[in-house]
Amino acid sequence: MTCYNCHKDILEGSRYCYYCGAAQKPVNPPPPPPPRSAQPMRRSRRHKMIAGVCGGLAEHFALDISLVRIVWAVVTLLSGIFGGLVAYLICWIIIPAEEIQSSPAAPVPPQPSGS
Repeated sequence: MTCYNCHKDILEGSRYCYYCGAAQKPVNPPPPPPPRSAQPMRRSRRHKMIAGVCGGLAEHFALDISLVRIVWAVVTLLSGIFGGLVAYLICWIIIPAEEIQSSPAAPVPPQPSGS
């Protein structure tokens, strides 16, 4: 392995050069983080109790829905109820609802005419 700064030979896998002290690039760089969801936050229709705000937060951040609801309830109670309710109402108004996933309607078979 060669130092990136002084170009002298150093031991393979070294983090720093013995001669100049320059930090070396890692031999096996860490893997890149997984790509983040490009989807905008939406209120959930599947995990909906009141307006789907907690369900939407849980789906967007890949958290357990029960955990989000418990944390929201605890924060609401500790903040004097008013703050949590106002925050929920603001989220209800600002965060758009999840689109309805409609499947194409199945064709209806023709009725036999019985005269």
